[in-house]
Amino acid sequence: MLKLFLPAGNKSVVYFILYVVLITELLIVITERDELEEKEHAIRDKMIGSIAASYKQPVLLFIPVTESNHNIRSKEPSKTILQPLGLVSDEEKLNVQFRVDVAEESRRTPPNWPDGGITSDNGTDKYSIQKNNDGSAIFLADLTATGEYVFDVFFEVERVLPTYLTDELLIALAEELDLIEGASGGGHGSAATSLDEVTIKPLIAKSETEGFTVIAKVVGGVQKREATIQF
Repeated sequence: MLKLFLPAGNKSVVYFILYVVLITELLIVITERDELEEKEHAIRDKMIGSIAASYKQPVLLFIPVTESNHNIRSKEPSKTILQPLGLVSDEEKLNVQFRVDVAEESRRTPPNWPDGGITSDNGTDKYSIQKNNDGSAIFLADLTATGEYVFDVFFEVERVLPTYLTDELLIALAEELDLIEGASGGGHGSAATSLDEVTIKPLIAKSETEGFTVIAKVVGGVQKREATIQF
């Protein structure tokens, strides 16, 4: 059997070279890991920033038809579509609350109009707000007297953070939106990883007040004809 004998000094050199190789490989692995973590953090920060931007945008109320006519002889009430813009989650679309009241500049008040107006939850048999699952709503008014009625409307909603995010990402998003109780300023540097460790403040968004007009009048009926005398 062939045996390789190395002087003690040469063995130390070999061990040192192996040690240097191992250290070099370890440094390469650590560097690659750090670069990967930096990329992951950059992707996470970009995603959190993009989601936060959608919540920071103001919510808007769009009324497709701001002036409509209604025949008081019709069996159907007048209908005005209310379309909120800027809602993110399905929960927000289901929980949005509208409020309609007679505008100060309206010269007339509809018959039996309730003091304080109506909301999505407290309509009457004459006036109500019918909500849809997509967040939109229809204002229904059974007007029985002629006149030009001007209304004001706005909506409020409690913003709901996405439920598909992990606790850690939800906390980062809440910090970006400055919703962590006791925290100040934006950014996401919290050490908390569970929602049980933090208290998230509610975020209530309110639209600007928009106006619309319903002109109630009599349409149809018996029309009088001029009497003519023929000779």
